[in-house]
Amino acid sequence: METFIPNQKSNSLGGKSGLVKIVVGGVILAALIFAAVWFLVLHKTTTELFKPIAEESSSSFLKKTTVQNPITGEMVADALATSWVNARPLATMIDNHVDARPQSGLIYADVVYEVVAEGGITRYIAFFLSNTPTKIGPIRSTREYYLVLVKELGDAMLMHIGYSPQAQEAIATWPIRSLFVGGADFTRDTTRNVATEHTAYVNGLDLRTLGDKLGWQGNHPFDSWKFKDDVTTYSAQPAATHLEIDFWAKGDYSAVWDYDTNNNSYKRSVGFDSAGKSIPHLDNETKQQISVKNVVVQFAKESAIQNDPKNRLDYVLVGSGSGLIFEDGKVIKATW
Repeated sequence: METFIPNQKSNSLGGKSGLVKIVVGGVILAALIFAAVWFLVLHKTTTELFKPIAEESSSSFLKKTTVQNPITGEMVADALATSWVNARPLATMIDNHVDARPQSGLIYADVVYEVVAEGGITRYIAFFLSNTPTKIGPIRSTREYYLVLVKELGDAMLMHIGYSPQAQEAIATWPIRSLFVGGADFTRDTTRNVATEHTAYVNGLDLRTLGDKLGWQGNHPFDSWKFKDDVTTYSAQPAATHLEIDFWAKGDYSAVWDYDTNNNSYKRSVGFDSAGKSIPHLDNETKQQISVKNVVVQFAKESAIQNDPKNRLDYVLVGSGSGLIFEDGKVIKATW
């Protein structure tokens, strides 16, 4: 599941001059939500994570799948859920600079939010529950508005390296279960010729071990989204098979999603090559393209933080607003 949160400065779906293109009946959108937060809610669709319900009879399915993943809605057999059913989600801040691609671990996240950090460059906060990879990154700093999402999803543990002044205060006073503040280790992968800030990686299993040492065992119940069976489609809704989400402008940080009818999912691309063709977004370890069940675009108000030397931003994620949900090749208007 992936979520994009764009700003709401205009009637378009992009950031300052970005847009969301929605072509009813065929091609669709450039989503504004991607610019503010990836409240584009993505469900992973790799074979290992999602087995189509239609492959088994309903009686056999119900006997085997008795535990629901509170983030994705996936029903999982008890034996396959023992490692995470009572665990706390692990959140990580992941770099999306051009030099950070392809990233490691995003493909295993249960939900990913994408929001502009500053200068039109987006950053991800990925939540892991059902799968915790051993290599995640590159890891970057956090902002206060990402922390709203951390508290919302089960008071998750958060791995980041550094923070804005506003986030630093929130971590101490809300409080936030910061693994960085708790002494988490990270390693540098210098195999690419890129700046140091794009080289930090973490081991998700080591982070969970540290969380246990810090006394953060156990889960914290939270309100889940409402889910439907994969085989039940919204046939009456407008078709939406191509999404292009330009945050501030069309370019390196545009998110592109193409609907795949074969497995009822959306394949992700990011940015464009010299010929103007979108570039498939791959996982660096598996070399597979990121694919999700749902893309949620959440419109949120963006504002500049006054007198901030690094031109940081703020997004209003508490309250209500409009959104778009893309699933089954359809688009549905929503309110958050």
